Amino acid sequence: MTPFDATELLDGRHVAVDLIDVPPGRRALDPNWVTTLAAEFRDRGMRTPIEVLQTGERFRLVAGGHRLAAVRFNGGNTIKAQVKQPADFANEAEIKLAEIVENFMRRELSALDRAFDVAAWRDIFELVKGSVKRGGDRRSGSKSQVETLIRDGDLDATSAKFTANFTDAAQKALGLSRAAVFRHLKIAQLSNSIRQAISLLPIADNQVELLALVGEPEARRVAIVEHLLAGASSVADAIAIIDDVAPLMRREPWERISETFSRLKADQQARFFALHEDAITAWMASR
Repeated sequence: MTPFDATELLDGRHVAVDLIDVPPGRRALDPNWVTTLAAEFRDRGMRTPIEVLQTGERFRLVAGGHRLAAVRFNGGNTIKAQVKQPADFANEAEIKLAEIVENFMRRELSALDRAFDVAAWRDIFELVKGSVKRGGDRRSGSKSQVETLIRDGDLDATSAKFTANFTDAAQKALGLSRAAVFRHLKIAQLSNSIRQAISLLPIADNQVELLALVGEPEARRVAIVEHLLAGASSVADAIAIIDDVAPLMRREPWERISETFSRLKADQQARFFALHEDAITAWMASR
């Protein structure tokens, strides 16, 4: 990297990395991606500048956390940046939205990070459009069931209002259907400490596992995460350890089909044989 040049800092083309502050609450950096970018920058340079907001004599990172970390990894003193001024943004929400949109369009977002970005995006949307409040089914039996249904009712209502802001084409392109947004908002109920703890684990990119985790009470979530960090392969495995029970055996697809087939009536089994006659004939020939 070139030495720091004060004139370049003034016109916004380069910024000293030591003057850039990263605000709290951003997604955890993937060290593998940082080192990959660092190698790319050493070979070909950094073509896409980061975005920063000037705050007095210092700068606040808006977009480009991995790129900034890669330059720091390489020992660089300055980094290419688009320098924004406070007047370029209407309010704090607009600054946050710039970060979210930049992250959202990048394919390396995990399911976990995507969920939190959707939730933050929704929050900003509600600042403008107003929030939605809707209760759940209060006829449910237990207090915990009622509270869960109320929360899900609120999430369903806000999901519907948020997705209505996008065209059908945009919903498909961004994966922001009403059901998808609902799942994202459920996952974003995880605490920030849990988010940071699991951000680099396989569960971070497994929406089914994340939903299983958020379906547990907060105290159980913490215990589950501790076991995931210790090597548990799934939420179910972690729960089995906590409850001191044998984990459910994961059955192969053919085992599930066989169990269903055994319960079919004779005429239904015959229809199954007819549909798979070629495969059955080939198997018989091999024997």
